[in-house]
Amino acid sequence: MIHDESLHRRLTLITIVLLGISGVLLVRLLSFQFRMNPEIKETLETNAQIRYSRTVEVQPNRGQIYDRNGHLLAVNSFDYRIGISPNQVYDRQEVARQLAPLLKRPEDEIYRQLLPDDNGIYPLYVLLAPLVDFETGQAVADLEIDGILVEPIPTRIYPQGPLTAQVVGFFAGSENARERQGYYGVEGYYQLLLAGQSKRVTQSSIPGLQEANPTVSVRDGIDLILTIDRDLQYLAQDVLDQAVAEYGATGGTILIMNPRTGEILAMANNPNFNLDDLSAEGLQNARNQAISDMYEPGSVFKLVTMAMALEAGTHDLTWSYYDPGCFEAGGVSICNWDRRSHGNPTFAQVFIDSLNTGTATIFREMGLDLVYPMLREFGIGSPTGIDLEGEAAGILVTPGDPNWNEAQFLNNSYGQGISLTPLQMLTAANAIANDGLIMQPHIVKARIDGDQIIETRPSASHRPISAETAHTARDIMVQIINNPNGVDLFESPGYTVAGKTGTAEIPAPYGYEANAAIASFIGFLPADDPVVSVLIKLDRPAGYWGSQTAAPTFQELVERLVVLMEIPPDSKRMELVSQGGDPFNREY
Repeated sequence: MIHDESLHRRLTLITIVLLGISGVLLVRLLSFQFRMNPEIKETLETNAQIRYSRTVEVQPNRGQIYDRNGHLLAVNSFDYRIGISPNQVYDRQEVARQLAPLLKRPEDEIYRQLLPDDNGIYPLYVLLAPLVDFETGQAVADLEIDGILVEPIPTRIYPQGPLTAQVVGFFAGSENARERQGYYGVEGYYQLLLAGQSKRVTQSSIPGLQEANPTVSVRDGIDLILTIDRDLQYLAQDVLDQAVAEYGATGGTILIMNPRTGEILAMANNPNFNLDDLSAEGLQNARNQAISDMYEPGSVFKLVTMAMALEAGTHDLTWSYYDPGCFEAGGVSICNWDRRSHGNPTFAQVFIDSLNTGTATIFREMGLDLVYPMLREFGIGSPTGIDLEGEAAGILVTPGDPNWNEAQFLNNSYGQGISLTPLQMLTAANAIANDGLIMQPHIVKARIDGDQIIETRPSASHRPISAETAHTARDIMVQIINNPNGVDLFESPGYTVAGKTGTAEIPAPYGYEANAAIASFIGFLPADDPVVSVLIKLDRPAGYWGSQTAAPTFQELVERLVVLMEIPPDSKRMELVSQGGDPFNREY
C-alpha cells in the first residue's frame, strides 16, 4: 500500500513537471509567432509563399467575331503549356513512360528532368513542353498525374480560313498568354475590346489545397458582328481569283459596299493570306491591300473631277471645248488615250469618251483655289477612318510642296500623279451614288457586351456635292455604260448600271512603266436607287485596258451578285413600287 502511494505521488509530480515544460514551450512558441523580428517574419512568410503558392494571371475569354448573318469568323480555342512539380511525383519512371509519346520526347530525357539536383533537392517546377495543341493538352490532363500542370494558353480558330483572313486579321504571340494579341484587320484594330480584362491571383500549389483555390471572375472580351457578308465575300474572292488567272494579272482587289450606310459587304484581295504561314514572307500578305496599298487610280478618278466641276458651277452640261488630241502644259504633253482629236465635245462627252484633254482643261478653268479644297472634301489625301488596322492615307501633293508643279495639277484631273487606296477611291465615288453624301466606311455592324447589343449607327463623314449634282453625275455615268460607241464595254440586261472604267499607268523611279497598267472599274446599281457599289482593280493585266479586263469582271460579278442579293430587275422593281411594295425588302 505504501509502495503504491509513493508511486502515485511520483507520477503526479512527473505529470506536473511535464505540463509545466509544455506550457513553457507553448509560451515560447507563441512568442516566436507574435513577437518575432518583423524582417525575419516577412522573410519566412515570403519563402513559404514562394514554395507553396504561385501567382497566376486569369485570362478572360477573347471576344468572338461573326459576319452579318451570324457565321463565325473567329472563335476561341486553347493550346497548352505542360509543366510538372517533381517533388510530387512518386513513380518517375512510369510518369516519363506515359508522357513521352504524348509530348513526342525521349522517355529518358523526361525522366532526367524529374530527378533531384546534386544536393538531393527536387525542383519545384520544370517545363516539359512550352506549347502543345488542344488534343495533346487534354490527353495529358486525362492521365491525372500527381504534380502535372496543364496551363491553358488562349488561341484562335478561323473557320473561314483565307477567305476572311485579311479582314479579320489574326491572334498570335509567344507561348506566354500575356504576350498574345491581335494583329492586322479587326483583331488588331479592336484588340482592347476583344481582349477583355485579366486578373492576377495567388493560388496554392499544394495538391490537397488546389481544389480550394477561389473562383475568379474576369471581364470577357466583347463579341463583334461585322458588316461582311460571308457569301458575298466568297463571290468577290471567286470572281477576283478567276479574273487574275484569266487576264494574267499579278493581283487585284474587289470591294463591295452599301453606299447608303458605308457598310463593307465584301473586301477581297489577291494574293490573300494563309493563316498557317506566319513567316516573314507569309506575313507580307497579311496586310489588307484594299486599305493599305496606294495606286494611281487613272480614269475612274474622272468621276471626282466631273462632280467637282458641276458642284463648283464653273461647268455645266452646255459647256464644250476644242479637243486637239494633245497639248503641252507645264512642260509635259497631255494626251487622250487614243491621241486623237474629238472635235468639240460637250461636258458629258468628255467623260463618256474619257478624254484627258477635257478633264485637264476643266481643272485649269476651275483653278487651284477651287480644286484642292474640293479634293479634300472628297477625302483625297486623308485616311477614310475605316475600323481596320493598317490603313494608308493616300498622297495628294498641293501647292507649296517641293514636288508640286502645274503638270501634276492637270494630271490629277484624270487620276495621275495622285495616290489613293481602293477604299478611298470607292468611298469618294459613293458621293455620287448617295445623293452627294459620303458615309463613314465601317466594318463592325454591332458589338455584343454580355446581354447588351450596341449597333453601329451609319454616319456621314463629308458632303462634297449636292443631291442635284450627284444625280447629274449619275446620269452621265449611266450614259457612259449605255453609249454604244463608248470605250466602256459592258452590258447589263435588265438593270440600269452607272459606271466608269480606268486604266492607270504604274509609276517607276523615272516616269512610268512601259506596257504595264492597273485596270479598274467602279459601278453601282440600280443606278436610280443604289443599294450596292463595287470597285474592281486588276494589277498589270495582260489585256492592259480597264474596258477589256475590269469591265468584264464587273459584269461577271454583277450577274451573280443580283441573284445573291435578291435585287430585282428594273421592270420588276418598278412594278413592285407602283403596287406600293418594297423591292428591297432584304436588309443589305
